[in-house]
Amino acid sequence: MADKKAEKLAEIKRHFGRRVMDQARLVIQTWQSLDDVLWNPDWHQEFVQHCTKLNTLASRYELDGLEQTAAQLIASLADTQPNKPPNSERLQALSDHVHLLIEHSARRSDSDDGRQSLGGRKPVYVCFADQTLSLALCEQLQFFGIPAQAIDDDEALDHVMHHRLPAALIVGTEFAGDGIQAARAAQNMLSTPIPVFFQSASEPDITMRLEATRANAVYFQEGTLDIGLLVQGLSKVYNFRAERPYRVLVVDDSRSQSLYTERTLNQAGMITRAVNDPMTVLEALQAFKPDAVLMDMYMPGCTGIEVARIIRQQQVYNTLPILYLSAEQDVGKQMDAMDQGGDDFLTKPVASDVLIATVRHRCIRHRSLKDQMIRDSLTGLLDHNTILDALKQGITETQQKQQPLCFAMIDIDHFKAVNDNYGHPVGDRIIRSLALYLRQRFRATDSVGRYGGEEFALVLPNTPLEDAERLLNEVCAGFARIDHEAGGTPLKTTFSGGVAAYQEGMDASEMSQAADQALYQAKHDGRNRVRRA
Repeated sequence: MADKKAEKLAEIKRHFGRRVMDQARLVIQTWQSLDDVLWNPDWHQEFVQHCTKLNTLASRYELDGLEQTAAQLIASLADTQPNKPPNSERLQALSDHVHLLIEHSARRSDSDDGRQSLGGRKPVYVCFADQTLSLALCEQLQFFGIPAQAIDDDEALDHVMHHRLPAALIVGTEFAGDGIQAARAAQNMLSTPIPVFFQSASEPDITMRLEATRANAVYFQEGTLDIGLLVQGLSKVYNFRAERPYRVLVVDDSRSQSLYTERTLNQAGMITRAVNDPMTVLEALQAFKPDAVLMDMYMPGCTGIEVARIIRQQQVYNTLPILYLSAEQDVGKQMDAMDQGGDDFLTKPVASDVLIATVRHRCIRHRSLKDQMIRDSLTGLLDHNTILDALKQGITETQQKQQPLCFAMIDIDHFKAVNDNYGHPVGDRIIRSLALYLRQRFRATDSVGRYGGEEFALVLPNTPLEDAERLLNEVCAGFARIDHEAGGTPLKTTFSGGVAAYQEGMDASEMSQAADQALYQAKHDGRNRVRRA
């Protein structure tokens, strides 16, 4: 009786938790839509309402962290106007509060078996002719925090689609006789199609791929299903963008023109800073760290071309987009400006939507290039040098804020035997799978990197040692249950980990050595476990 009562209370708690997370998801998604819809009264009213409801729900169910963050959002919104975007300082504050919501939602325990997912996630529907395969895949997706439901046939798919729309469909081409047509029929009446992940045992021809595309295929895998690649694709469907607002440096000697440009970009949630004296641009670049520079062509004392050439002389700004915004009409002079350090040329007067779209696309590309430079090509995690830089930065911040900091090292057990027995492609799949698993289980503010080979490292700010050890042990137990495809044979593997907490006076080298020693102890104690320094 006591067990049933405890189970019922736990289910009620999960239900209330999902309600609050659903509301937090609405707040996050509404904020993220700002760069598309721009600041307007309807958007403003909707955002305020979502924040207010989140504050009420979090207070009712005593979720103090979410309640406090929602209250901060409401306070920041109090001084804003529905029909006029706030300045960059206020936008930055709003963005910071939204990112706190993402942090509160982004770390979850492995012990809940996927029942409490990020932001009250919609399920994915798994549709294969082989129900054993469907059920096994659902179980594997749960380990990655992706709620999944196996579907028997096309009638069952039609029924659940009317009951609740999924985040995505995973469909075998043999499902219900023709999986592609079944997927297409299931969403015929939808105004917004649902992404579909197809799998075919045999190699699909161009006709099959065309039909899949018309059914809104975003992914088509042939042969044995690779769970790692599938989860990687699904992660994009569920992703709450952790991107900070784009930052644009506006270089223009006219205060009125720079103010107009700033306000236009602020509508899309971009953070701006104006430089009216071009001779101070280097100091502004270093302090502001923009994603793009929007610059007038003709200014007193120097031209925009000269400023662009000065910027390009420094390697650190080699990929920084420079866009000219000028009244110059001569196409030859425009081309010359771009030949000498510029990336784009916008002629005044420019429509606000064109200005926003052009700047946004340049910022997106810039961040993408920067991201590729600091990430491991196989896993997409931070590379060795960058994760150590994150540790150094974490130490600096923990000294300033007097908060706990932990550093963990992870090593896949018996990895050489995996490569020897199954081949390096299987080993690579396991490395990718662990990378995805770690990214699913830790917060946006936690730094996850590939230290080298089969070793990984994590920087966990504001995390006490006891919490870090518990989380890593949960992740360790969960990863051990995942099946990895090895030539049609399911393969399970484990990892060992060591975690160290920052102590006064420690540097990055000492923390990594302490975590490495704890990892060695975990290996010595039998592997598939985590030890603290």
